[in-house]
Amino acid sequence: MNYQDITLDLICINSQCETEIWGFSQAFNQAEHDGIVNTIKKDNSWELQVKIQINSDPWRKGGEAEYLIELQPDKKDKKQIVGSYSGTFNEQPVSGKVTGNITPYSPTKIPNHTPISPREHPRLIFRQNQLPELREKAKTQKGQAILAQLEKSLQQKIYYEAFVPNGGYHAAGHCFLSLLNDDPQAAETAWQIVEKSLNNPGPRLLEHAPIVAGVALAYDLCYNAWDEQRVQKITDWLAQQTKILIAGTRGKGWNPTAWSNWSGRARSAAGLAALAILYEPEQFFSEPTDVRRLLKIAERNIERYLETAVGDRSFGTEGDLYSIEPWILALLPFFQAYENVFGHNFVKDSSIKWFLPHYVMRIVGEDGEISVPTYGRHRLAPVKSLFSLGWNSVPEKFLPGVMWFFHHHFGWEGDRSFAIKKPHEAAFLLAAYSENLINTSDENFIKRLLNLNFLTGLRPKNPAKVFERVLVDEEKGFYLFRNQWKDKNDFVASIYLKQQPLRASWSFPEAGGFRIWGLGGRWASAGPDDGNRGDENVVVVGDMSASGAAQPNFFQEEVDGSGVVSMNMDNVFEANDFQSLRSFAVDYSGVSGAPGFFVVVDRFTGDAPEKVWVMHTQEQVVVEDNGFMLKANSGATMRGTFVTPGEVKLDVEETKRGRKILASGGDNFFVVMTVQNGIAPEVEIFGSGLDAEVRVGERMIIFREDRVSIINN
Repeated sequence: MNYQDITLDLICINSQCETEIWGFSQAFNQAEHDGIVNTIKKDNSWELQVKIQINSDPWRKGGEAEYLIELQPDKKDKKQIVGSYSGTFNEQPVSGKVTGNITPYSPTKIPNHTPISPREHPRLIFRQNQLPELREKAKTQKGQAILAQLEKSLQQKIYYEAFVPNGGYHAAGHCFLSLLNDDPQAAETAWQIVEKSLNNPGPRLLEHAPIVAGVALAYDLCYNAWDEQRVQKITDWLAQQTKILIAGTRGKGWNPTAWSNWSGRARSAAGLAALAILYEPEQFFSEPTDVRRLLKIAERNIERYLETAVGDRSFGTEGDLYSIEPWILALLPFFQAYENVFGHNFVKDSSIKWFLPHYVMRIVGEDGEISVPTYGRHRLAPVKSLFSLGWNSVPEKFLPGVMWFFHHHFGWEGDRSFAIKKPHEAAFLLAAYSENLINTSDENFIKRLLNLNFLTGLRPKNPAKVFERVLVDEEKGFYLFRNQWKDKNDFVASIYLKQQPLRASWSFPEAGGFRIWGLGGRWASAGPDDGNRGDENVVVVGDMSASGAAQPNFFQEEVDGSGVVSMNMDNVFEANDFQSLRSFAVDYSGVSGAPGFFVVVDRFTGDAPEKVWVMHTQEQVVVEDNGFMLKANSGATMRGTFVTPGEVKLDVEETKRGRKILASGGDNFFVVMTVQNGIAPEVEIFGSGLDAEVRVGERMIIFREDRVSIINN
């Protein structure tokens, strides 16, 4: 048998270790492995006596393992540990070296948390003792507006069979109204919806996960309104579904890899369900069920998802749609529920804290009419629900900017939808929405609300005063440049290097793809979602698939949101005999005579097939002698000028998402694009090829070595 490495995790405080130990071996199978450990501390070393069950997954069986592990700190780095092990796996001898590291325990414990008591409900969205204050809060002007949105959402169609079945979420909305108004009829309506949801399980775990998550929320909110028989039925059902979502299935599209949206959906729904039924009476389960163990497995999968699926600034590997969906369907509710139940916060020192700020940086629009220049499959970004569900995922330092964005787009100054899309979101929002935006004159009422789960005493601030205008996800290779937060005319430009492609996931050939929006125009936007290299704003080289990753080799940012990023593209194209580089520059200074101008340089060295420079746009295109003019409905224009090729050949094709500009005729590309209202500034070219110097207004553009430089003339 070919044995694989296993990573073992245990918790130690002041050299005293817990007896519980967990393991994971991705190269062996996708299951979590649990056991017990006896730790013996010596002078400068540890001896671990481990007995662990290597659990099976749908593809590969496990077995029993026993290890004797001897460890000591690395002489050069005290946070690293080294040693050796010996033992058996399935009665076969094994031995080898051990390496490891010492890291702070996550999640972080919050102060003054009161543990939940058995059968205490509600507990997931808010605690039982918060209900009186919530009822008072619901009577305020904005509380009534939030409930009006809840009632509106309950009029939407219930889908029991869809990619996102929403029956459980509807039931949770009715259960929330039942709690607020002490209305048994609302609880009865919720029960009827829950029964239909149970009778319509998802055909795959992808669809089944939101059913389980929604039913778990409804169960928690209606727990005290339903009779014991109903509660027992749902308790046992949730336990069985938790096991299924954790174990996975063989076939039916199941993707167990840590970074897959399938795993994100399923494991967070399992965790939410386990939190809902934790500490329920044993007689409520049809078979012995260790809910705490199930919760721990779900938690470990969620942590692994966070570590792999999203980068250090929350850019998602599988693109916007497949990154956002797990968060709004179950992840954000899980984080909230975990904090309520255990008093531990997942946000600190994790990528969670960047998820809402990430989209505040990228969203363009006004009065609730918002859009995102997306990446990934389906070119969608259902961001609205993030802002009704995600308040408690935002650290205090970012809250003023997120609050301003919410207030400006969805609150009293926006479309007044309060970002509520699904019924259950109203409960999250009412529980977490900032009291200083309620605008009640009752000071004692404000004081009574201070023990709710949202930070108070903060005032909204324009994000420009809270965030920097440039966002860089160094792990995934995503660079965003923004000029301001004002309205639909804001400039947002980005480029994605696909620096960390991961197997067994939705990984589009997007390395080097860029987006440019501004002055109401969507100049460089996402093309169709067919998964072809030509669906991106890139250079297509022959028929190469170009599914590899780019790596950054230069980056510079400015306080006004301008910047330059250059990337090595050698590994993007498979089996090539050439080298390639792309440099992308953004200038918002206005010195050029245009409020936004952009430069893209693509350099190829060696024997490369025919190359075609591609840019997708949603605007009207007019081909000019050495470039193109784009015209938006807003009246703004983008003028693109090819410095090289000198005799560029331009074609325009209609696509499912707009138009596609194709440029050919040379070995390299040097393109200058200005966006403006009114007459475009003159572009003067001195010299030729990549050595040319280009003047736009008072700005000079040159390309030297591996980067574009923009300097004052």
